[in-house]
Amino acid sequence: MIQAKIVADSINIQGDRLTTLEVVMPRYILAEFNTHRMLSKNSASSRAIPFSKMVKEIEERPFIPYAWQKDHKGMQGSEYLENSHLIEEATRLWLKARDNAVMSATLLNGSVGGKAVTKQLVNRLLEPFMYHKVLVSATEFENFFNLRCPSYEWEYEEGTIKAKSKEEFLNMFLKRYPTNGEKDLIDELGLVDEDLQPINILAWLNLNKGQADIHMMFLAEAIYDAINESIPRKLKEGEWHIPYGDNMNIQTLNNYLINTDLGKTDSIETLQCKISIARCARLSYQTLGDNPVIDYEKDLALYETLSTSGHWSPFEHVAKAMTNDEYHSWCKGKIKVDAIEEAITIDNLGWCRNFKGFIMYRELLD
Repeated sequence: MIQAKIVADSINIQGDRLTTLEVVMPRYILAEFNTHRMLSKNSASSRAIPFSKMVKEIEERPFIPYAWQKDHKGMQGSEYLENSHLIEEATRLWLKARDNAVMSATLLNGSVGGKAVTKQLVNRLLEPFMYHKVLVSATEFENFFNLRCPSYEWEYEEGTIKAKSKEEFLNMFLKRYPTNGEKDLIDELGLVDEDLQPINILAWLNLNKGQADIHMMFLAEAIYDAINESIPRKLKEGEWHIPYGDNMNIQTLNNYLINTDLGKTDSIETLQCKISIARCARLSYQTLGDNPVIDYEKDLALYETLSTSGHWSPFEHVAKAMTNDEYHSWCKGKIKVDAIEEAITIDNLGWCRNFKGFIMYRELLD
């Protein structure tokens, strides 16, 4: 269930890349994920999602730890339960705790003096067993990857294979051992099946030297692979990065402009930006199985509500590629001038909040 799906991927003329992804993670690692301030985020909300939908979600798709790490000193251990009976017992106890949480939350939601306690409280009891969806946009993922990705390591005579993902490790291993590599991966290491698809999570964890929570590492790995496999769309100066933009019907939007007063003030691109912002915000009350209905009128109404109420976070995912002039006038920190070259340090240029090379829609309004 841990996954990452790209919903927009853009690169500007200066070579800066902005990527927006929908990611799914265990709810319990959300606090750690939120410490990464270079990432703009919108998240599903336990306050907004109805209690009945939350219960259905954890009954049908509960989070169960991918591996059971043994108790250890410090923040990170390296040993895991391997006995199948112990793993089954740990899983049984975990799901029993889930069932107890559902029972207690259900009682609170319906039978406290004949009153239902708000979902804002009872949903919290379910969070340890939930998967959670987050929309994330960034131009700078490198620090996140360095801190959170796995480090799959394999030593051989001439050196060490070191990779941030299983896919990267397999490519490096097969390049190093082109003749017998596949056989070794299947028979000797037990890392993949006959189709070279990763299996045996414990074998991979034994290769992993990363220091983050294992589920955080699997999330970072999914984001890392998704970005590496994607080809960004090239944007000209002033063009927009629009999450969910590929799902918008331009002809329908044209007709909407012609038949409403919006045609007097908005262009097609502005309309796309507003609809995109609304869809980024709708993530707050969606569960994993939801398939939102496309309704441009409701999207635009939500955009106006967000704008007038100052709910700005969804406005960060939509962004404009900087012109060359903008790139050399937007900066962060103190501008340093090299005394010899008499030039501004390029690392300081082209920054809008936490994005490099792109101006957030939020910045144009806030």
